[in-house]
Amino acid sequence: MALLINNVVLILYTSIIVFPSSSAFLQPLFKEQPLAVSPDSTRWVFENNLDNKYAITSTLFKEVALHLRMHTDSNGSRASCPPFLMRRNENEPMMIEFNCNDLESALSCDYLSACTGSRKSNEGKIGGWEMEDLGGNQDEHGYNQDVHSFQAKRLDWKEDILNATNTIIFNSAGSYISSTLAATSLAALHGLDGASAGVCMNLYVTPAMVQTSAPPHTDKQDVVVVQTQGRKRWRVYSPPDSSFDSELDPFKRGKGTDSLTLEMLERENSELLLDVTLYPGDTLFVPARFPHTTDTLDCYDNENDIGRSFEKEDWSMHLTVGLDSHVWNLNYISMRTLALRSHGIHDVLLQQTAHSFDRNMDMCVGRVNQLSNDLREGLYSSVDDTMLSFHSKNDRSSPKSAQSMEKLASNLLSFHDRTNLECGFREDEAQSLTFDQCLQTVNHFQYVGQKIANSHQDMYVAAVKEEQMRVNEEGGWARNVGNSMPDERARRLSIFRVPLYFQEMDMCREELRAWGDFLGTHENISPMILVGDQVESVFPTNLCREVDGEHPFNSAKVIKISSDGMLYDLQYFNGMVQKGVQEHYLRGPHGIGLYI
Repeated sequence: MALLINNVVLILYTSIIVFPSSSAFLQPLFKEQPLAVSPDSTRWVFENNLDNKYAITSTLFKEVALHLRMHTDSNGSRASCPPFLMRRNENEPMMIEFNCNDLESALSCDYLSACTGSRKSNEGKIGGWEMEDLGGNQDEHGYNQDVHSFQAKRLDWKEDILNATNTIIFNSAGSYISSTLAATSLAALHGLDGASAGVCMNLYVTPAMVQTSAPPHTDKQDVVVVQTQGRKRWRVYSPPDSSFDSELDPFKRGKGTDSLTLEMLERENSELLLDVTLYPGDTLFVPARFPHTTDTLDCYDNENDIGRSFEKEDWSMHLTVGLDSHVWNLNYISMRTLALRSHGIHDVLLQQTAHSFDRNMDMCVGRVNQLSNDLREGLYSSVDDTMLSFHSKNDRSSPKSAQSMEKLASNLLSFHDRTNLECGFREDEAQSLTFDQCLQTVNHFQYVGQKIANSHQDMYVAAVKEEQMRVNEEGGWARNVGNSMPDERARRLSIFRVPLYFQEMDMCREELRAWGDFLGTHENISPMILVGDQVESVFPTNLCREVDGEHPFNSAKVIKISSDGMLYDLQYFNGMVQKGVQEHYLRGPHGIGLYI
């Protein structure tokens, strides 16, 4: 049965349960496939010599961009942006394809790393969702005794994937898996056309009959979930009331030390909006900060499935495309923070005992979570697609672009003034934030944001070109990948190619941070390493080991920095903590963490 409401077709399925919400504007929307393929998308794939199927992907993400535009208020707030579900029409082709055979092939053609998620216990208390590395012949510290560097982490299809008992996550799969997924990521960027500074596509692989594949948590990204194989149940909730505990970051609930449960969600006035089982071809959009949890327990419940064994084709596989505007700080709270810092104006949201300024450049804990819901939602909103675009129509020198920047500056100033008013703070006229200062801030964020967007595009273009080279080698690449490779060939591996682009993006984010400190752009800025950063470090047991004159490095997260800034405490993905590491033993930073 179908209902037509406001030109949106609502498809009713027995596998969907929609719950009425006290916030009517957060009710999930239901959209119908097929979408008419956009002529612009068709022209784009032709100009870039891509398969026509990527025009469908581009069109899908044009729909996502339209959804964001339609739910952006005139003041810039996206408080009314709800989830949406798009069911695949069985008579239409898959919008994005990727199955277990594609993954097995990708593992044979490259060195791919992955991780698994689990809830860690600390002194008898269950913590939040944390990641740990998967695979490789490693000792208790994650060090491989036999081979060095990337060979140590190479995954085996049978040993590491088929023997898994919970979800396996391939982070940034869109950039590391050049076959199919790189072009898919590029098509998503084209379709969004500035609605996000970049996209990060993760791949999730979950066996059938897993009770909890991901516990309740929130993400920093708006995410587009595309089910490509098997089935998975999703439960999506409205954002909790962050005033219940203002020291918890609403973008990171259920992660690290924050254990988020369904009972806690109910207590914090979070309402279940959607309970749905995704099938191959289905698409689900979940905005940032909307808690969700997944499982594959009862996804096969008809009489033909009772008692049968489940094969690899029954495993759930889905792609999560993260819209990374918040990751790269393109939101109002970051712009407000840096505008005040760069002009030496008092920030009423910062207190003497507040958390130290971090790489996110957005204080998502403390006083901001005690503001009124409407104002807080506005500050937490990412900027709209008038700031960034790959199309010349939004050239920053054009009158239309200038008007858009002025509108963003006006929104920023309004959010700032309302924040001071709610906090009971009156600025001295000589120390108040002005429209011109807001416009200067918006223009700089646009400048740096466009560089970040361009880096994403360059990264995916390079992956697509690499795949074309491999195809031209007629399968020789797959047969010759091994632990001994010529340097020229090894440098083409994604584990060496991709990090260079993320380093570029990290430098851009550091350029923003430095602008906030010094008012102006600076060349050759070396990224600071701050709490929460992901770095690479030598394990203490490996300090005396050298292979080919180099120490083996492993991924870690910075959890504490000494008061003089000289020593770092690190936590590795296997849970081990190393204290007092000197900076010359570190590489990075390489971003600000993972999401599920």
